[in-house]
Amino acid sequence: MNHNLKLALVLCLSVFTDLSFGYRWPSPQYDALEGYLYEGRRADGTSLAALVHPCRKRTGTLASIPAEWLRIAFHDMATHNVDDGTGGLDGSIAYELDRGENFGSGFNQTLSDFETFPNKYVSRADVIALGAVLAVSTCGGPIIPYRGGRVDVYTAGPTGVPEPQQDINTHTEMFRKQGFSQSEMIKLVACGHSFGGVRNTDFPQLVPADPSKSVNIKNFDTTDNFDNVVVTQYLDGSTQNVLVVSDNKTMVSDLRVFASDGNSTMHSLASADTYNTECTSVLERMINTVAHGVTLTDEITLLPAKVTLAQLTIEQSKLVFKSSLRLTNPINGTINKNRTVRMLWCDRNGDSQDCKGNTRYAQSVNTVTESPDLSPVTLKLGLFFINYQFIVPIDSTASISKFWFEVDEHDGSKVTVYNNEGDNYVVDQDQVIFIPTMSKAEFRSNSTEAKVYTNRNSETFTKVYTFTAAVRDGVNPSRVYIDAQDDAFGDFLQPFNSTIDLTLNSTAGTVQGYKLYTGTVKDVGFQLMIDVHADTDGTTHTVNVPEVSNLDNTVLTAPATPSSQTSSGSSSSSSSSSWRSVPWTSVSLALIFGFTTLLLS
Repeated sequence: MNHNLKLALVLCLSVFTDLSFGYRWPSPQYDALEGYLYEGRRADGTSLAALVHPCRKRTGTLASIPAEWLRIAFHDMATHNVDDGTGGLDGSIAYELDRGENFGSGFNQTLSDFETFPNKYVSRADVIALGAVLAVSTCGGPIIPYRGGRVDVYTAGPTGVPEPQQDINTHTEMFRKQGFSQSEMIKLVACGHSFGGVRNTDFPQLVPADPSKSVNIKNFDTTDNFDNVVVTQYLDGSTQNVLVVSDNKTMVSDLRVFASDGNSTMHSLASADTYNTECTSVLERMINTVAHGVTLTDEITLLPAKVTLAQLTIEQSKLVFKSSLRLTNPINGTINKNRTVRMLWCDRNGDSQDCKGNTRYAQSVNTVTESPDLSPVTLKLGLFFINYQFIVPIDSTASISKFWFEVDEHDGSKVTVYNNEGDNYVVDQDQVIFIPTMSKAEFRSNSTEAKVYTNRNSETFTKVYTFTAAVRDGVNPSRVYIDAQDDAFGDFLQPFNSTIDLTLNSTAGTVQGYKLYTGTVKDVGFQLMIDVHADTDGTTHTVNVPEVSNLDNTVLTAPATPSSQTSSGSSSSSSSSSWRSVPWTSVSLALIFGFTTLLLS
């Protein structure tokens, strides 16, 4: 076994250890944060990581996108005041761009990068913090531990970002109010200026215009990577950092900061290992600086086996259950082509209720191998993902109560069981379900819809969703309704929240023992999430739908009806089925599932 493969396996084992805090599925917030960090994307496949990875420069200006992402995190955090516990990384930067401390096109471009990614589980402040983590890792830097749970505000915070013309005493006091000592101030500046530079459009007194370029940028050092070259070149006198060597001595703020303790801290950062360790610590402190009373989540660690895209729904007038099991694989390791992955489940009703007598099972109908470049964090861990996808017909009278997975490598090793740490993956209700393939979404421009929102390009639009849900016949709900929420808006407008009643579709009849209900939602955001409710006899049945913004009517048919095995282990074929298997595209999981993802909770 080579060294890299050993390292990847060790990392996998350490991840298992890190999960001792007791993760249980479903955990919508954790699952969303974990997907953003390790897959770099939303539930519908829209990628945040692809905007910055691999260590990209912005088209046109050729500015370092990672540097812009790290910079906005610092500027957002800089409103914190340790004396009264206010401010911190809270998304207020969106309302502070008219200040001298925050000018520059990089802020607007970065906010545009981020605007489609906040949702009810991931705040825009969480997205800004995540951007810093992705920025450092994509350029070869360390993986900064990441937590979620930041709380957004919708007003500007106090001033607090240091400016180049200010003296060292002012800077030291500003960093103190943010919660950083003099030594930590030096480290934060040295780490923050590992990549990127100063552009003439922002600081013409430091960088002259270049007629051959639309924007002239003077980088802090001679590499685009996250490394300590900014430190070593400062110490050996070869630095090109204009905040150190400019003739305009009023503006050499890095020089004043670096030299403020006689270069003691800078000398300590001359070791690349020490630099990475100290930067990991101080940047983690930076992105975790929040207002008093805000509690962050546990550290978001990689789930070695993750259940995604699980849903009970109706397609082609048939009740089906879909799910996907995501497993990790070392980049330098081979994929075991002999591996088989089975999903097993129990009936909710009937003679085999809760697997008394028979346990049903089916093998995956498709396998999708993801690119190692999906997220720079997972790439740095030396891993990539393999998704095993399932779609099975469900007897509507028996339904489904819980499911789990078995992975057999067929190499003589023990079969691995993934069962939610012994609790199994529970489908806690089937009284109300969401039907993506009978729902639709359409854009309407200003010509057909009243002006609701104007985006950055002065275009007006709204998106009209027609949702279809189903309620079990006999439940007789007093009310069927949707709670809709969207936090993703251009210019970071406040979230959209609305409750919409669904009406019985009296012409549809009963489908697989369910009656259909429909309703319409109008939204101008980018990432609508809904909860579908049915009230009956003092009880509310709920199904959560984490992403519907790219809803389409893609239909996936089920493979042959699955088998069942008796409690003694023998197997028998179930009744025949005329359903056929449809090829699944590997472009993205969202396309595979027709953007019909949901977590049953």
